[in-house]
Parts: sequence; structure tokens; C-alpha cells
Amino acid sequence: MLQALATVTRPGPRVSLAPEILDAVTEALRGPFRLRVRYKSDDAPARVLEPHGVLLGHRTYLVARDPAKGDLIRTFRLDQILSAEVLDESFAMDPAFSMERFAARSFGVWQDPAQFGPVAWRFAPHAAERAAGFRFHPSQRLEWQADGGLIVRFEAAGWLEMAWHLYQWGDAVEVLEPKGLRALVEGHRRGDFGSMP
Repeated sequence: MLQALATVTRPGPRVSLAPEILDAVTEALRGPFRLRVRYKSDDAPARVLEPHGVLLGHRTYLVARDPAKGDLIRTFRLDQILSAEVLDESFAMDPAFSMERFAARSFGVWQDPAQFGPVAWRFAPHAAERAAGFRFHPSQRLEWQADGGLIVRFEAAGWLEMAWHLYQWGDAVEVLEPKGLRALVEGHRRGDFGSMP
């Protein structure tokens, strides 16, 4: 909304989204109405989705149930939705579903249930104050260390998005857990960045 007022903009790269797809998703969410989409390929069979929300990040995802595949709430990249038609069919939103809880299962927007679990990062003393100013995750807990360092703990999935973010911190952050994320960033920590996020 703020961007539409032309007083706020978000610099940097972002995925292009078709305005007609955004309009259809917005209308379907307001209903709520079912949405018929072609996803990833013009040759793909049409899917009828029940939209529950949108996740904003470096990519934008539609959060929806695909009733043909069961009750599981799934994510669909908006830039991969090739066509969208709002149907004159209302549906009952899942009363147990919460966008906040759904989003909190991941660090960014990608969710991998196999990766969900405890995360712990240790920021060096020279980066601790800067790191304390970030809200990395809604469940984060900060633990100040005797040497001035900071450990940030939370539970989430999405190691690749975590690795992308951690790279910006160079060698000022160390992954304590999970081991899979630690292995992913090992060898990519640098000490020559001129500033931190």
C-alpha cells in the first residue's frame, strides 16, 4: 500500500509479479473465494486453490490449500502462477490456521519440515550490538556472553535462506546449531567486508 502512494519504495532486486495475478489473489483473499490457477507451465492442469494468505520475502508466495491434494496448507510462488481466475465459489478458511504460526516455522519464506528445529548463532563482540538490533525470528532469545558476544536462539527451518543472510555478516557470526547449517556456511565466512548489515 505504501509503495502505491509513491512515497515509499523498496530498493534492490526483486522478482517481477504480474499485476493481474496480484489483483486476482487480492480479490480471492477478500472473499474468501477459490482461485483457479495455472502453475509453472501453460501445459500444467489447472488447480483450484483456497487462498489463506501471502508470504512476502525475496520471493512472494501464496499460502493456500489445494483441496484436490488434501488439507495440507502449501506455498506457491506468485511469479510461477501463469494465470489466475477468481471463482464465484466461497470456502471456509481453516479455523485452526494462523499465518503468524505458519510463517514462524521458517526463517524466510521457504519451509522444509525436515530442517525445522533449534537454531543458534554466536555473534562476535564487535557485531553483538548490531545483531541485537535485528529481529531474526519471532521466537528469538538473546543470550549476552561474558566477553560481549551474543548468542541468538530460535526454532525454524530454511537453511539456505539463513545461509544467504549469514553471509552478509562475514566472520562476525558463527553457527552453533544445527550441524547441517553449520556445514553449509563453513568455508564461506569472510573477514574483509567493509560493514555489517
